[in-house]
Amino acid sequence: MKHRTSTPRPTYRALETEPSYEHPVDRTVRRRVGLRQARRVADETATAIVKVLGPRRRRLWFRYERAADEIRARREAAYFDVGIEHGIAACAAHGFGNPSKQVRALADHLVREILGAGRPKVDAVRAALAAAWALLAVLRVPATRPPRGRRTSR
Repeated sequence: MKHRTSTPRPTYRALETEPSYEHPVDRTVRRRVGLRQARRVADETATAIVKVLGPRRRRLWFRYERAADEIRARREAAYFDVGIEHGIAACAAHGFGNPSKQVRALADHLVREILGAGRPKVDAVRAALAAAWALLAVLRVPATRPPRGRRTSR
């Protein structure tokens, strides 16, 4: 009969503090959102629940956590997508939708250069977006303000 050697499960605290685990975007969002105390309470409560459930019923809790994580991940992805879509719409509505002839000519030139590289179109789009983000970072373009009288909050 073989005996299984059990490896210790990672704790919630270890997931938060292990530097190789946290993606830079996650770190930035965590810092912006804050709520360190609330996260600590949630972590301690989850750990207590797992202990109370005992070894046989822990699977139920972990199943719940996986489902809740999936819901949160999909919701966050949808918020991100909607934010991008709204940003694109705002750019089109507030000045980027009708560029000058010089801007259109430069855009056409960039598109020809990117597509002329012989890479798949998806790579061309990624390169164009990377270049746009780099330019925005260098120029420090301020956020576009909505016209007066229009509400942007929910």
